[in-house]
Amino acid sequence: MNSVPRISLLVSQALGLYRLRINGLLAQHNIDLTSEMVMVLRIIWQREGRKQQELADLLYKDKASITKIIHNLESRKLVARVSDDEDARNKKIVLTPKGLALKKQVLPVLDPFLDSITADFSEKELQTTCLVLESIIQKLK
Repeated sequence: MNSVPRISLLVSQALGLYRLRINGLLAQHNIDLTSEMVMVLRIIWQREGRKQQELADLLYKDKASITKIIHNLESRKLVARVSDDEDARNKKIVLTPKGLALKKQVLPVLDPFLDSITADFSEKELQTTCLVLESIIQKLK
């Protein structure tokens, strides 16, 4: 019998704990968002105007899940859906001033925590971990 746990279990446990800790930090700082909303916002903060399908593809989420997250962000007046000039059926997701301002509140809370998770690992360990995870992602595609 193999005593090494399946990597799928470890990835699932890590993601579950990641979400719990992020949600706890957000609540502790009175930021009314979930970890999933923050993941979507981080991508939009990097580059506005992405389409919902692009967000779904980047996060490996189904379109219904992304639609629900975008709807929640929209109801909080953090993002807006605007028509795509090239294809009116597609909507681009853009930040509202409130959504852009929230970046200055969220990142100082989350970035130190995220940095602390890997602070004790060497550069080589981090590179190896990233390569293994990227390989798993490619095999799952």
